[in-house]
Amino acid sequence: MKRIAHSSRLYYHYLRRTGLFSYLSENMLKLLYIIIGFVAVMMIIQQFITMDEIFQMIINNVAYQYVFVLFGISETILGLIPPDLFIMWAKTLSGDIDASKWVLLGILATMSYLGGIAAYGIGYALQSKESIRQWIQLKHSDLFNKLRKWGGFLIGVAALLPIPFSLITLISGTTRFPFRILLVVGLLRYLRFLIYALALWSMM
Repeated sequence: MKRIAHSSRLYYHYLRRTGLFSYLSENMLKLLYIIIGFVAVMMIIQQFITMDEIFQMIINNVAYQYVFVLFGISETILGLIPPDLFIMWAKTLSGDIDASKWVLLGILATMSYLGGIAAYGIGYALQSKESIRQWIQLKHSDLFNKLRKWGGFLIGVAALLPIPFSLITLISGTTRFPFRILLVVGLLRYLRFLIYALALWSMM
């Protein structure tokens, strides 16, 4: 037991020395700024039109199946669109198609989780392409270094905070990061969707 406690303390000091907690604080601060900015924009927009009305217009003009396809693509290819928009869309959609908003949220979270796994597979396939792997490593060298230093902790941060989850899992694939660890840590994606849904839906 003492050996485990000693090893834990050493690992804690290693993570602190290599900057994980500073990186986490920076991204928490970014999240706070994003939330403040998002709330401010929503307050301005809702002087003219409610968020429900905005997403209702989307629902009236775009089949929800296509929106799910767009979300799946976005969550697999570098997180092109913030998932928060889809979370809000799901609440409005639930009333339109008479489905539970929690079921729709679960579908979105599962698609995001699977999108991250698919991105890992893409990265794993690309690591055998030397020129492509080197280009990715050069373009995202900072994230490569962070993954080497922090491993699963970086994946956990990306699963919870506004860092492109699929980009981190793609890089994990190119470095052949242990797939089992990614599968377990990636489950934090569900917690992320739940927390954000509770926050966003309370403002709609």
